[in-house]
Amino acid sequence: MSDRSYNVCVRYRVDDLAARCDVSVDTIRYYQTKGLLRRPEREGRVAWYDDSHVEQLARIRELKEQGFTLAM
Repeated sequence: MSDRSYNVCVRYRVDDLAARCDVSVDTIRYYQTKGLLRRPEREGRVAWYDDSHVEQLARIRELKEQGFTLAM
């Protein structure tokens, strides 16, 4: 057995992220335009999201459930 620990980074395409977080693709794009969700990494034409995006979307949901609005 090895003492090495591996840092696995899960990557999602936008439709996978939307399904994982139970939001629409349009919602993800809307949050990006409002500056609430950081832009994904790009490899050519493919945009890749990671677990930090999942965490950001969960936080946005929490705040909305607490009564915060998206108004700026």
